[in-house]
Amino acid sequence: MIRVVIQSRLSSTRLPGKAMLTLAGMPAVVLTARRAGNTGMDVVVATSDQSDDDVLAEAVQAAGVRVFRGSLHDPLGRFVAATADLADDDLVVRLTGDNAVPDGSFLTELVDTMEAAGEDYIRVTMADIYGVGAEVIRVRLLREAARDATDAFDREHVTPWVRRHTADLDFVPTLAAGDPARVRCTIDTLQDYVVAATALGRVDDAVRAPWRDLLRAWAGAGGALPTPLAGSRDNAIAQGPWVLGAVQLGITYGAANSVGQPDAVGAARILAVAAASGVTHVDTARAYGESEARIGASLAHGLSERIGVVTKIRPLDDLAPDATTGAARDAVAASVQESLRLLRSSTVAALLLHRWADWGKGGGAVADALEQVRADGMTTVIGTSLSTPAELIEALGDPRLGYVQLPFNLADRRWTAPEVQEALAARPDVICTARSVFLQGLLAAPDAARWPVNLPDDVAAIRAGLDRCVQELGRASVADLAVAYVRGHEFVTSVVLGAETTDQVRSQAELMARPALTRAQIARVDEVLPAGSATLIDPSSWKVE
Repeated sequence: MIRVVIQSRLSSTRLPGKAMLTLAGMPAVVLTARRAGNTGMDVVVATSDQSDDDVLAEAVQAAGVRVFRGSLHDPLGRFVAATADLADDDLVVRLTGDNAVPDGSFLTELVDTMEAAGEDYIRVTMADIYGVGAEVIRVRLLREAARDATDAFDREHVTPWVRRHTADLDFVPTLAAGDPARVRCTIDTLQDYVVAATALGRVDDAVRAPWRDLLRAWAGAGGALPTPLAGSRDNAIAQGPWVLGAVQLGITYGAANSVGQPDAVGAARILAVAAASGVTHVDTARAYGESEARIGASLAHGLSERIGVVTKIRPLDDLAPDATTGAARDAVAASVQESLRLLRSSTVAALLLHRWADWGKGGGAVADALEQVRADGMTTVIGTSLSTPAELIEALGDPRLGYVQLPFNLADRRWTAPEVQEALAARPDVICTARSVFLQGLLAAPDAARWPVNLPDDVAAIRAGLDRCVQELGRASVADLAVAYVRGHEFVTSVVLGAETTDQVRSQAELMARPALTRAQIARVDEVLPAGSATLIDPSSWKVE
């Protein structure tokens, strides 16, 4: 005998009550149960015996689906009790109440694969499709786990003990031609629910539709995940080659910004499009006005599942170089707590200083405080934003540093000096993110941008050199050349690209999809294009009419 046991409760911490959210005209847990049983399998919803789950149990029973109620805090024990009438050789299929994609045919294929392999346990493993999970366990094995597993983690997650005591057989369903290969179908956030409701609203019969049809519906409703961009290297936070610069979301920024700061709705759309286009992280700071708050609003509505945050504590201009340890520690802690509050998160991927000069303040207490934040689990890596190669070389000497952000572009050759490259090569563990790739927009649209009036550079020669490189190297535009040039340098992990509109994000996605320059092409650019003056590469020194 085969019994499908669907684990569900209303006390989900990420999206409370999600099992009762309406999908295709019924509670999500009821849809999951009906789809699992649409070929005749025996289905039971196993929920807790707490009063909070009374409404769930009543809704499931009213839909004609059997309910079992057991311990809230011991799901493994609940599964064993829900299958107490089965024989040792019978099978249990484990699903969760927010897992609406699997149908009876999917589960039958899963069971048949396990039986053919002569195993007692199998689980679905689809690395790039989230929310199509299922497991099959021999009842005998489930009972052994309940008898021997004492760790709270093992009992809460039901099958970790089983996986450690079996071959842990994987099942990867075969996708048909044209099926989406990267989709998020789980319902774990409000945004997930919106996508799920939209997808199921486009299906004629949500209960009987084949599971692959639902995959396609989910992908078309906004659940498709972007294909990872090539060229990123391994790093502690899995940061890809493209980071969204979010200063424009909080303030009006950039010499070529003709749009201004987007409103809250516009900011949310920019973040959503960026996450769907290949951005892995967003770069913000306490000093970026409303940026952190706007990012936090999107994180709370599901973006946290798709994108990480790099933020900077406030500039510590009011902290004296010889400030007391306590003052330095308090300044860092206050800034971090405010950032986390606005981001609506308990952690960030990377926490940086706005200026390298702040690292040593308080006799090194600022750096010590950052390291303590990392040790306390509120960030994965700590680092700093930099302005000069001398700062970079000094920073790389501190083993606690794991992330640097520096200005690098077609006009700025300081970072390719031998001594700088040698220092970077000695610290391959440090994430190196390049900002100012377009030099505040001057290099993205050199004919239209407002160039500073105090430049000693020959602006006409710069423009001519850019155009010549675009033509010689077959690039699509000067913006394409600028991005490809920076990405072509091996020391660069990622580039920060800011945006004021969703159209700009989509244009940047096209740039990031194009190949980086080769070493020979970079050498040709350096030969044709004059290096920028100290004034040009330092926007803080610009004067505009």
